[in-house]
Amino acid sequence: MDFQAHFKIDWGRQGTVLLCYIIIILGYYGIIANTMMFDEYGNWISFVDMDRTILFWTFKIFIPSFFNPIIHVLILIILMVLIIFFSLKEWHSSLMLSILIPVLITFILLSFTFQVLALCLLFFVCFVLTYKEDIPHYGIRASIWLVPTIIVEGFIFYLSMFEFSLEPLILQFGSREGYVNLLILSLTVLSGSLSGMKIKKKSVRKKEKFELNEIN
Repeated sequence: MDFQAHFKIDWGRQGTVLLCYIIIILGYYGIIANTMMFDEYGNWISFVDMDRTILFWTFKIFIPSFFNPIIHVLILIILMVLIIFFSLKEWHSSLMLSILIPVLITFILLSFTFQVLALCLLFFVCFVLTYKEDIPHYGIRASIWLVPTIIVEGFIFYLSMFEFSLEPLILQFGSREGYVNLLILSLTVLSGSLSGMKIKKKSVRKKEKFELNEIN
């Protein structure tokens, strides 16, 4: 008699979305904290001495010190826009995505810092959110809501560590850097989710073609 038991956890659609949100809520600023809690020499610093702007200008930690910040941000934006474009087009889209996604990840990792994993984490979580959905619209919508979630989390961290002030609103909505941060977060979310949609469609078509060949 076979007493072997098989266990399988079925997260369901909502379970997958919840898990992805938990990963971002805990992981995104968890990774960034490694920048805020240490000075340039690697020494731990008090929270009162932390660079508060990183809570709202998170893109700052993705720019290597040896690179021109403006050029770096422009290249990052261009790569993400191209991924979004080819995710929405049929013209050589799969080939271009197979090139652009590795190029984007490699470019992000060129900063040689642990903190760049926050941006990679956001990209791949959005990719998974859409790839796991049978209806891409659900995954894309869930991914887009990660942007305000991250922004609100920054406000919560600020209020919990520092005194109440209008500085968070100014940093996020009253400065050029704040809008650059919003743009990069939005493009990361869209490029991750739309490329996940595109690759999922290709995978489904390939599976259907294989099953059709099996029947014939």
